[in-house]
Amino acid sequence: MEMVKKNSMWLLAIILVSYFVVGFPDGAFTVSWLGIADEIQGMTTAHTGYILVGYSVTYTLAGVILSRLNRFMKLQTVYLWGLVIMGAGFIGLALSTNFTLVLLTITVYGFGTGLMASSMNSYMAKHFTARHNNWMHCFWGGGATLSPIIMGQLMAVLSWRAGYFVITGILLVVAIMLLISMYKKVWIDDEAKEDSTIVEESRKAKNSLTKKWHQVVEILTFFFLGGTDYTLVFFTGAALIARGHQTAETVAIFSAVYYISMTAGRMFFGWAAKWLKEVPIVRIGVVISIAGLGVLYFNSNIIGMALTGFGLGPMLPTLVSDSSNRFAPNILSKIVGYELAAFGAGIAVLFFITSQILHFISYEALFPLALGFIILVFLCNEILARALKGK
Repeated sequence: MEMVKKNSMWLLAIILVSYFVVGFPDGAFTVSWLGIADEIQGMTTAHTGYILVGYSVTYTLAGVILSRLNRFMKLQTVYLWGLVIMGAGFIGLALSTNFTLVLLTITVYGFGTGLMASSMNSYMAKHFTARHNNWMHCFWGGGATLSPIIMGQLMAVLSWRAGYFVITGILLVVAIMLLISMYKKVWIDDEAKEDSTIVEESRKAKNSLTKKWHQVVEILTFFFLGGTDYTLVFFTGAALIARGHQTAETVAIFSAVYYISMTAGRMFFGWAAKWLKEVPIVRIGVVISIAGLGVLYFNSNIIGMALTGFGLGPMLPTLVSDSSNRFAPNILSKIVGYELAAFGAGIAVLFFITSQILHFISYEALFPLALGFIILVFLCNEILARALKGK
């Protein structure tokens, strides 16, 4: 048993370190876009909408087909292939000379990112707890924070193309680490789950939700969560500038505080998950994020951004982890794949809807819209919590 625990902790360390690079695409592009738009003729800010949709479509597709891929290969193998595809997309982007190639290569690494996110979230839901899943998403935040720094420094001395080549080099190191871990048989196989995973020490056998509508509500939870997260961090700065309360320079700090607070929230609730179950964590997160929205709406204060990020931070990893409590193991990969697909779809669809409402009505509509999205996440989660309790 001690050897099993030791191997599990080694595996957890490998997962945490490797998930760091899943945050690279989001963080790096926010900086590299400035160089891309300046260097490639005809590129404008308007093209970011097409790029976001292209990225979201392939990211969503990866989650949808995860269960099919899992029939032929293990989740850790899907994860490795996702890393390879992401690297190929980065190299393609570094060599791109026009908008068509930029869009194509970003959709490629969007597919790779989707494979990595859906497969590893599914793996964590099967073999680890909400505590560990929150830790893993902390490392995503670290990657999303570090990659703009790497890209910015390389753009200052070389170019954005060099930045993507260096980032691809980091992916290669992670790929080698994953290959070694697979060769050493560190990974827990599904058939060995009952004997070797550390999650079973704290998880008891439970009835599963079996109705189709249960799955639909679960997927809708992630759809609304995806829209909440991205629209808030993207549009809050513009809303505050429109009020005249902030400048373009100061709102950049709001975005940084949001991601830092999100990572802090995942760290805190990862620690608190030792005593708190998934549903109470989501409830607390909803209350904190709504309080943060209230501060932003009434005072335009950065504390509101920090509270919102802190409250929303544990939502995604905790909800993914709770999937293993709600659904049978034989459909868990499919469910988690659809969850991550819905999260990506929510980013694209709700971002677009929000952008149109803000354009034609007012930026002030952002805060009641975000409140509505958070309440819908809460209601969907409560419906399933009560359905499971009823069983």
